[in-house]
Amino acid sequence: MRISTSKIPVVVLLSAVSIALVMMAASHLMLGQIRQEAVRQATKQQESSMSALWEQMARRGRNFRIEDGKLYVGDYYVLNDNNEIPDRIFAITGSRATIFMGDTRVATNIMRADGTRAIGTRMMGPAYRAVFGEGTRYRGEADILGISYFTAYDPVRDARGKIIGALFVGVKQSEYLARYDSINLKIRAVNVMLAAIFVLLAVLLIQLRKRSEIAVQQQLAFQQLLLDTIPSPIFSKDAQGRYNLCNKAFQAYVGMPREELLGKTVFELWPKELAQEYWRMDQVIMESSGTQIYESQVKYADGTLHDVLFHKAAFRDERGTPAGLVGVILDITERKEAEMENSRLAAQMHQSRMIESLMIQLNHDLNTPLTPLFALLPMIQKQVDDPGLRRMLEICQQCANQIKGLAEKSLDLVRISSGHPQLIPVKLAGTAEFARGEVANTLSLRGVTCHNDIPADLWVLGSAEQLSLLFRNLLTNAARYACANGHIVLGAAPKDGMVQVCVQDDGEGLDQEHLALVFNEFFKTDPARQDVNTQGLGLAICKRIIANHDGRIWAESPGKGQGTTIFLTLNPAGDAPGEAKPDHPGSYEI
Repeated sequence: MRISTSKIPVVVLLSAVSIALVMMAASHLMLGQIRQEAVRQATKQQESSMSALWEQMARRGRNFRIEDGKLYVGDYYVLNDNNEIPDRIFAITGSRATIFMGDTRVATNIMRADGTRAIGTRMMGPAYRAVFGEGTRYRGEADILGISYFTAYDPVRDARGKIIGALFVGVKQSEYLARYDSINLKIRAVNVMLAAIFVLLAVLLIQLRKRSEIAVQQQLAFQQLLLDTIPSPIFSKDAQGRYNLCNKAFQAYVGMPREELLGKTVFELWPKELAQEYWRMDQVIMESSGTQIYESQVKYADGTLHDVLFHKAAFRDERGTPAGLVGVILDITERKEAEMENSRLAAQMHQSRMIESLMIQLNHDLNTPLTPLFALLPMIQKQVDDPGLRRMLEICQQCANQIKGLAEKSLDLVRISSGHPQLIPVKLAGTAEFARGEVANTLSLRGVTCHNDIPADLWVLGSAEQLSLLFRNLLTNAARYACANGHIVLGAAPKDGMVQVCVQDDGEGLDQEHLALVFNEFFKTDPARQDVNTQGLGLAICKRIIANHDGRIWAESPGKGQGTTIFLTLNPAGDAPGEAKPDHPGSYEI
């Protein structure tokens, strides 16, 4: 019997469907038998688990009784809230266990949805009717707290034979049948897969050639799309060195569309000297195996010069003859610039450390001769009655103070300039209060009062040590230029996503041309620079500290004699941290 060629695909398709249906029916029958065997084994396990539970009870006594609202076994063993036996049964047999007083669970390892033991819940369903209605044991499936179990229930009787409770063992059907469900799922998945394969084979017989062509076209399109999404230039050449594949990044590098680029050699694209070098490197990799990696500089089509890393590898045909090569050009210009920047920063850091070391040594060397001067000058002043000599000694004392202050502030400036500190939540009012205590003597000498109006619950991100130094310099500066018996006000408030802090005095004020200059190193408003009581570094230190905290600092003054306000901004720390932060900077470094 001959079948028309045009009908062969239909026959094949019907045959594939029939085979798939037969396999599914056979699998269904086999799975039903497997499940029946699983249920039988579950029942057998519960009988074994129930025997183990009765054995555990027998070890503690033979007689059960209810006394004072509690279930006892033996003379003294209380079963209420005693989960030792259920947990032991679970450890030995893998079955859950429960002890009932009446129909209420008093000890169990059945868990509620919230993870607590289901003590206090009641027995329900066919098990209840069998145990308490008929006085018999129950074996079978039961629903417990919405979950299906394979179960075994035995009644518990007192010495007079009255049913006063029950024992339960069981396993979740979902856990016990997990292996069955897994086999079921796998077999069904295999059936579906085989059926799909049969159907697909039948369909492929109809349009195999057309689908093959479409698949090849889609594969080539996907390959090109994949290459085009890669930002690095990628290219391929045949054995004669002609470009036969490239991505968009390579087109941008050459400055030529793909249609014009493919089929050309390096001698048609690059200057002769550069083309010869490319050709030589291509021949080296074509004659060897492995990967070729080398660094070079190339000029892109836009005229920019880039540092690049060439990665090339040759491929061979089935006879082992070189058939071409593939290559990737990695732009390492930014990496080179980063390496140079790192070297510069390392050199700068080394220089900063040398300067810091020098300043530390200089500070030590200056303090050595100054120490006896601070001790002797006050003693000499007490012995001198001549006003002229006393004035000269006061000038000497002021100069010694100036040298010491200059050394200390220079060291502070070098230290805070050597790197950014780690910023942590800091309580701003506490830090300002700590600094106010440190400059209390300076304030009292001029009769200046300082009001700290910073909110107590305001936290900022900062270095406690540097912020304390900041407030100390700002308050010292304000005390020096405030009016005698004047006042200073500290304030802070959130503004434009930052915390704006202000230090206001009622003193001499500043000319407008000095507002930006006061933060420069060694700047003094005294044009003759004869004020030996200031070093001209306090506000410069404040400026450096604020830079370390990514903030701004500036000065405002209505004019001479109308006071000055220093403003600065700091980053907020959000809500107050849960753990208390120190109000003083004792454990932090600059």
